[in-house]
Amino acid sequence: MGPDDADGAGLRPEIPGTAAFGKFMRVLQAVADAPEAATVAGLAKRTALPRPTVHRIAAALTAEGLVTDENGVLRLGPRLVSLAFQSWDGSLLRQAAGASLARLRDDLDETVHLAVPDHGEMVYIDKLESHRTVRMASRIGTRVALHTSAVGKAWLATLPEPELDALLGRLALPARTPHSLTDPAALRRAVAETRERGHSLDLQENELDICCYGMALRGARGRVLGGISVSLPRYRFETLPPETVLRAMTACAEDVARVAGG
Repeated sequence: MGPDDADGAGLRPEIPGTAAFGKFMRVLQAVADAPEAATVAGLAKRTALPRPTVHRIAAALTAEGLVTDENGVLRLGPRLVSLAFQSWDGSLLRQAAGASLARLRDDLDETVHLAVPDHGEMVYIDKLESHRTVRMASRIGTRVALHTSAVGKAWLATLPEPELDALLGRLALPARTPHSLTDPAALRRAVAETRERGHSLDLQENELDICCYGMALRGARGRVLGGISVSLPRYRFETLPPETVLRAMTACAEDVARVAGG
């Protein structure tokens, strides 16, 4: 039995002119099916395609956002979810986190966000508004910088040091507000503090008079799925006990991990 028969491709009808597309799909499926970290060498073996061919296909998939390449480790990219479901409502992570995110919002009555990393930024794939009168300018689909957002710093803190060093070496640090961290050393300290605490902070760094707590979300085998944030007006941030927010966020993260197979 050949590789095509093993994954069911041998049962599909051959359509003239689609051989190249079929190879792309074989590689994409192999990335999805990989039990551990997918690499070009491993994908070449799994698909029985020449390694140079797999390398070219992986590069093209990465360029289109269908796959992410983190120092040679290939994973499915955020764009694939949006293409597959044609709306943010179809996001698998959003579905997995939906009930937990609603409980987090209701427990605190503050605005909460769900975000995923994408090409050096974070993208909000869900937002549940507080019932209070103060509202944020963000919306689903908003892209926020890694260095100014709580979800961004929470995600940075999950990266191994070599990956973090490589990313910070090429990451631009423009100021969003006078409080933004634009110095690489200051950002590195903030990431280290986030790792130590287990949560990140945005102290009016992305939007004036808005402060946020951030926390990473993990799934199966500890894989980082994205992040959540709780956003508060500065005056409520200064009066609401941190342990109240962090206890609710931790419960949310644990619930999502259970649903996602963590």
